[in-house]
This record gives sequence, structure tokens and C-alpha cells, in this order.
Amino acid sequence: MSEFRLEQKYRAEAGAPNGALVFRIHHLSGAALSPARLCYSCMTRPSRDYRVEGGTLVRHFANHVEILPPEGLTLRPGDVWQVEIHGLSHKPVNRTQGAMAAWFETDDGPLTIATGDLQPPEGEERGTPKVWPEGKITLPIGLLPWPASVEIPSYGSAPQLYPASAGLKPEMARVAALHRRLFPAAPGPFSLDADVSGRAVEAVAAELPAGGFRVDFGETITIEQGDADGLRHGLIALAQMAHAERTDRRFRFPLNGTIEDAPRHGWRGLMLDVSRNFIDHNGVRRVLDTMAWQRMNRLHWHLCDDEGWRVPIAGLSQLTKAWSTRARGHVLPPQYADGPDGQAGAYSIAEIRALVAHAKALGIEIMPEVDMPGHMAVLLAVMPELVDPEETPDSYRSVQGYPNNALNPGVEAVWPVVETILDGLADLFPFDVVHLGGDEVDALSWSQSPAAQALVEREGLAPGAAPLQSYFLRRVQQMLRARGRRMAGWDECADGGGVEPDALLFAWRSQERVATLIADGYEVVGTPGQAYYLDMIETAGWDAPGTFWAGVSTPENSYAYEATDGLPEGPGKLAGIQGCMWTEQIDSVARFNDIAFPRWSVVAEAGWSTEAAKDWQRFAALSRLMPQM
Repeated sequence: MSEFRLEQKYRAEAGAPNGALVFRIHHLSGAALSPARLCYSCMTRPSRDYRVEGGTLVRHFANHVEILPPEGLTLRPGDVWQVEIHGLSHKPVNRTQGAMAAWFETDDGPLTIATGDLQPPEGEERGTPKVWPEGKITLPIGLLPWPASVEIPSYGSAPQLYPASAGLKPEMARVAALHRRLFPAAPGPFSLDADVSGRAVEAVAAELPAGGFRVDFGETITIEQGDADGLRHGLIALAQMAHAERTDRRFRFPLNGTIEDAPRHGWRGLMLDVSRNFIDHNGVRRVLDTMAWQRMNRLHWHLCDDEGWRVPIAGLSQLTKAWSTRARGHVLPPQYADGPDGQAGAYSIAEIRALVAHAKALGIEIMPEVDMPGHMAVLLAVMPELVDPEETPDSYRSVQGYPNNALNPGVEAVWPVVETILDGLADLFPFDVVHLGGDEVDALSWSQSPAAQALVEREGLAPGAAPLQSYFLRRVQQMLRARGRRMAGWDECADGGGVEPDALLFAWRSQERVATLIADGYEVVGTPGQAYYLDMIETAGWDAPGTFWAGVSTPENSYAYEATDGLPEGPGKLAGIQGCMWTEQIDSVARFNDIAFPRWSVVAEAGWSTEAAKDWQRFAALSRLMPQM
């Protein structure tokens, strides 16, 4: 147990923008201590007009804050040091918006401080747990996403399923291995040896939609499929039903009849942020397996951001260690729940190639993202030659609090580095779409850069950050084309003149943006924060964990959202949908599971099933069968 504990409370008050954080640090035991400074990480940051009582703020870098104690402060057992930070970046609305980690700097090194939840102000409602009912099954089969057509007259126990021919053995073995990885303690659904008490499974080619399948439960179970994806989907459907019957007494296995199904959307995606908090290659492999079990087919891998660079790039590999590390005394200090030891993590080339191959075997393509021109604080810190030396330092800050974090299109040294990054991504990722980010560039970006303003003058650009970003992204879009790749980006890529219409854009800021971008001629993936951001708060009230900029996103409301409602007929189109898992607050597997499910399965079903097939109570029951991390 730590000798110190930080209790914290939010206090609304007149005259202080967004109120104040009150920290009370209790000395529980041990010897007297005179700390050199208090360090903490908190997403509720001091604003530019902050005021501190009980200490002096000496450093503020994004979520990392350092405070000097009053002169001569000595803490003895039983003492409490109170620090108040007035004037905050935003008003916190829940318990997870306080300090996530804290420590003292001392002459003998860092001393960790345990942190309690942020407590609410007087009269604030604590709220209730998220709504995830037990649900109600209408047909006793454990299938999610729910199929388009189910005609099953009778049910029984799941038999041992085995291939009718040697040609089916490899794919059945792959699905059996997938099941074993996801449910290592459960009975397996398949055997490769014939069993007189079991039922044979055969596969036949048929004219069916891409990824579609039809299962006929005759004496021999027949899977009709039009392609390899359809066969795998059909086998996973059989494995799901057998698993449900053998692990949950509510479910049975079809004895006869048919199930016919096909994916509704071509893009059925999940975005995984590994920059804010690193997830190692085994964790990413688990994500891929869980996606495949729910018939999702696109992993959007958010590899790089202000908080860390996780992908090795040939020609820049000497910088990977620096880019991927947050630590005391490092270019990037600890953030979020890191604590004094910080964190480090990056993937090797071998790990990435293995994950790409693993995904491919599961019918999943991996789209990498290196977010630019914004979200580049760590790269710019490590490569100061990419910064305009005449730009005013700290002349703008991103919404996450990073100063001057955008690559400058007016600095010529930027362009060879961008080309090197694109070469590295093209070498590692065979998928033909590369995501360039393009989001959250502050409106004041480059306004104090003579090099950028000279570019505006030369190119005849309109004033402001958006036209400069449009120039930057169009130039990088051409670089991608030269490498045989298509550009993808967040919906801000359409601002300030936009990018060429062959870009694939991801509408995240609002549900209405899906329709707006289609009307502008873009192919769009719908991923609005109000419905499909898995890190968003799920209930009102102080005790709900998560971020809150898009409001409350309950599992039921997320399930009810329909991405196709109100869309224009063109000239663009809807490519599909995607859930997004941002990881600022995801510092453990338990937190990941608590906040991601069942909304991860909501996205899976919305991407696959028809609107007519959706049923909230049935989904709630079936979603409890899904594997977690």
C-alpha cells in the first residue's frame, strides 16, 4: 500500500471557468517527507487562466501537470496537503475525469500516490448502472449477428460436427482454433474425425452475395457459399450455435431447416487506438479474433498520435524508441494512468506482418492510420528540424492540450519525412487504403508561422487553418496514389476545400455528417460518436465512466441508431459502419471490457444484419454469449 493517497473533488464556483479541482493528499504512515514537487495526470486540465492555491504550477504538458509545494512543506504521518486548481479546461461530468495517476518527486526518486475517484459537487446525481438487460430469446439459437432468414422447425442437442470431405478440413480446423482461442475452457464445436453419433458438414458452391451463406440442416449439414468468406461465415455460424447450446441451457441446435444470411454492409469495422494506451500484439490478435467471431471485416489501427508512435518505419527506425516512450525525464512525460514509470511500446516488423497475415486468414483487412498533419506532438518533439524556427512557441493548443502539434506544410523538411512514412506503411500493410487522420487541427494552427503564411501567399490560399490542411492532405493524397494506395481520413478532411472525392471519409462528429459527406460526393463510413464510440459514457450520472463530448450513448440507443436514415441518394455513398475504441481511459482489460461491451456487438450486428432483423431484447440475450478481451 502506498504511504500517500490523493482524494479529489470537483467544486463548481463562481468566478472560476468550469470550477475547480480540490486535491487532498493524505500521509498515511512512514517517515516525514518534504516532496520536491507533486506530479499528476488528468484529462481535466488547467486552462490558460488557471489559478493554483496550495502550490505553484511549474509545468503543464497536455494531461501532465507539475506543482511545487509551498516553501518548507513537510508532511508527517496524519498530515494532509490540500491543492486547489481553479480555472479548468472543461467541466468534468463523471468520476473518471479527475487525476488518474499521481506521484511525488523526491531526492530519492518518485514516490507513487494512490488516487481515489473524483467526487462530485453537492447535489450531483450519482446515476445508475448501464442498461444491459438479460434479454429475451425468440428462437433458441445462439447467433450474433442475427441472420436474414431463419426457418428451423425443430431443435435438439449440438452433435459433434465433422467434415464430410478432406477438402473442408483446413477451414474447419481454423474455425475450431478460433473458438479455442476465444473460449479455451469450452467444449470444441468441431472434430476432424468422423463420428457416427455426429453430423457431417459439407460445403458446395452457389450463387450467393459476397460473404453470404446458406445452411441446410439435413442429415448432412450443407453450407452453400459463393466465396471463401461465405464458407468461413457459415462455419462460424455453426460454431456459434454449437457453443451456445453447450454452454447456456437457454439455447438449442437446429435439427432441420435452413438459415440464410449475407452481410448488409461491405465495411464492418472497429477502430483500435493503441497510441493513447499501448496494446501489445497478443491483445491486438485477441481483438482480431473477437471481430471475426462477430463477422466484422475491417480493423482500423490507430497507430500514431501525440501520445505515442507504435509503428516501425524503415529509414526512421532509430527514432521508434523515442517516439513510443512516455516517461519522467523523457521528451514526452507520463500521461493518463501511466504513473511515474510511464509506458513504452511499439510493434516490431515481424509482429505487424504476423498480425496482417492472421487478420487475412480471418477475412479481416487492416487499415493503418498515422494521424497528420495534427496529433504530431511526439514526432515534432523528437525531430525539431520539422518545426518552423520562427513560429511562436505555444501559439496554439490542440483540444487535448498539446502545444503546436501539427506538421507544417510550409517547412520543406516535412515532405521527405512524410514520404518515408508512407513508404513504410505501404511496405507493411498490403490493404489498399491508408488512413491519414486529418482531424482536430486547431483553428489557430500555423497562424504564427512565417513559413506557413508564405505558403498561403504563394498558393493563393484562403486564410485560416482549414485551407492549409486541405493543401497538405491533397498533396499527401497524391503521394498515396503514386504508391497504389487510396486515402482515408476523418470527416474534417472535407473542410477548407476538402480532398479529392476518391477519398474514403469517416464521419465521427455527428450523425448528420454522414449525410453531408455523401451529398458532397464522398464514400463514407458512418462512425458517429453519439452511437458508435465505445468509450463514450453509457448512462447519465457521476458514476458513469468514459468520455462525454458526444453525450450519453446507452447500449440500447446505440442499437436503435440506423446509419442509413435520412441519407441522400448521392453523389457519394455509404460504405458501411464502424465502432471506435479510444483508449485514454482504457488502462486495463477489465476497463476495456466494462466499457466496450455490449456496444462492440451492437456495431457488429448493425454492420451485418438488416434493419428488419434487429431486436433489442433478443440482441441483449445473445450479446452475453460474445467473447471479451
